Amino acid sequence: MTNLTLGHIAGIISLLSVIIGALVSILTFSKKFIAKILKPINDKIDHLETSSTNGRNNIELQLIKMILVNFVNDIDQGIHKSPIQKQNAYELFDRYTSLGGNSYIHDRWEKLIKEGKI
Repeated sequence: MTNLTLGHIAGIISLLSVIIGALVSILTFSKKFIAKILKPINDKIDHLETSSTNGRNNIELQLIKMILVNFVNDIDQGIHKSPIQKQNAYELFDRYTSLGGNSYIHDRWEKLIKEGKI
């Protein structure tokens, strides 16, 4: 067995620290490089998610609006609605307002409530 001197041990420790330092530097550089390359892709994905959500919400808003217009028109024409239909309309109206709907539907809804029709 050979004798290990403090010089040998110091050399081994120095070599290990250089190797570890080099690996950390490479990993850090690689991470930044990959993040820079993927940023445009991530931005496009974020944009697609946002526009998709907005599109879905807009479609949902328009569908609810159409249902509420039919409901309000039926009430105006004296067509009887069951309690469950009225409850469903209330739930749809709440969803409609939560999605930002606040147009003539809101005015007619409030008018029908004051008249006691719904």
